[in-house]
Amino acid sequence: MRHPTHPRCAKLLFAFALAAAPFAAHAAQDGARGGGAQTFVAEGASALARGDDAAARAAFTKALRADPNNVEAHTYLGVMADSAGDLKEAELHFAAAASVAPFSASARNNYGAILVRLNRPQLAAAQFEASLKLDRDQPNALVNLAQIRFSSGRPEDLRASRELFERAMRVAPDADVARALVVISLRLGEKESAAAAYRDYDAQVSTSARPAANSASMPSTSPSPAASAASRAELGEALFESGLVEESIKELSAATALDPSNAGAVIALARGYLKRKDIPAAGRTLESAVARGLDPAPVYAALADVYEAGGYAEHAIPAMRLAIARDPHNELYRLRYGILLNDTKAPQAAVIRLKEALQEFPNSSRLWLALGISEQSDGKNEDAQKSFERALSLDPRSAPALAYLGSAYAERGQYAEAVSFYERATTADPGLAVPYFLAADALLKLPETDTARVEKYLSRAIEIEPDFAEAHLALARLDVRAERWPEAAAEFERAIRLDPQSAEAHYQLARVYVRLKRTDEAQRELAEFKQLSDAQKEKRENDRRDLLRRLANVRF
Repeated sequence: MRHPTHPRCAKLLFAFALAAAPFAAHAAQDGARGGGAQTFVAEGASALARGDDAAARAAFTKALRADPNNVEAHTYLGVMADSAGDLKEAELHFAAAASVAPFSASARNNYGAILVRLNRPQLAAAQFEASLKLDRDQPNALVNLAQIRFSSGRPEDLRASRELFERAMRVAPDADVARALVVISLRLGEKESAAAAYRDYDAQVSTSARPAANSASMPSTSPSPAASAASRAELGEALFESGLVEESIKELSAATALDPSNAGAVIALARGYLKRKDIPAAGRTLESAVARGLDPAPVYAALADVYEAGGYAEHAIPAMRLAIARDPHNELYRLRYGILLNDTKAPQAAVIRLKEALQEFPNSSRLWLALGISEQSDGKNEDAQKSFERALSLDPRSAPALAYLGSAYAERGQYAEAVSFYERATTADPGLAVPYFLAADALLKLPETDTARVEKYLSRAIEIEPDFAEAHLALARLDVRAERWPEAAAEFERAIRLDPQSAEAHYQLARVYVRLKRTDEAQRELAEFKQLSDAQKEKRENDRRDLLRRLANVRF
């Protein structure tokens, strides 16, 4: 079932770079004063280079005594105070440097950076803007201002942030900047833009390094934070949530290669493979993790999902048991174990395990719902209805509980009551297609059919979930009633493309082709119909149960 995506923005991991100012003018000033201050600055820089912070601080302090307006000394002392965590002292020095050199772009940037650290973003933004007016192509100031714009989260600020990051990227290509551009597109919900930005990021991330120093006098480099295992795992998960599965797999593969012990990244990578329907790759990812000793409860729970998707229930159930053994008080694991037992034709065992779980979690709506599902599978319809009602009393807006209650009435032929519950389910969660379909299906079984209402519900189900084969089939039957033969043929054809094993769709399409005088095609569809087994011809009720289980999975 399709749901609106809610992309989670990965954190931007940029440091607020403290770039060195161009000090030529101030060096000339010092020279006019005999060069005393500049001599002390040189001594301090030398001491700092050899790791003698105390001597460096003493030398820079002497430089300020000789020349209180020495920008280099203020900048060095600001950097050292910032590194020591003394943000107030750092602010004093960077403010002094910006005051002495108001036309120095880097001094303005440095002052803005420390203001950000002090949680004064508006004042910081003013400094960055002033810095960029003096020199519009500074990567540091562009990135710093971009981050402030990004942090508001408003669409207009995100777009402004993107423009600044793009300018920074043109001036100095950088993996972190490229990553930020991916994240912004994800936050804006622009999937194609995010995919394009990811390609640029991917080209940067393996080789990019960024300046780590806060002064041009102290050059060094370190690997880009964008290339870290944690950062790549976080971005990979955000890409997955936005539907960029291939990009997600690539990013998560890199993350797990960098840090094989990251269980979250391993699980996310397996989810990516599962979404791509590459079940063997998903299984290998998780089984390899277990083999190397990475086997916390979530890994086994994910492995159970993969085994279930692959049709290996005999492996899924023990995997879920192992997850519970490692985390016995996890409500979700106990729930999924019960559902697994029910889905593998062991509803009585499921009822036992779910009742045990309810002793620990008596107010769990979803456990009561799962119990009702299992009781329904075991033929205990009255017990099932009571469990569904209990689930609904605990969560009155539970669309699955409402839909299952509707199904309990539908199975007894009480279609008007069933419609009422299905419609309440559509109100509780308008983004689910199944309740609309079930409401339409129940309406069709009433003595007097409200055709317009049925068509409205089926159209809404298809709008939410375009690949909903059963809804296309039902809409085609409506077209047949109205003798809209071309429309009926088109809907039956869609249903067959989505579900080639639908015996009813083949049979009904043959009848429609006869009406349209398409005799050869009618014969072909009848031949397809005859080839289908009796089990396939009678699968409608099983399909209905599968629909409800799919709906229940919204909460599981």
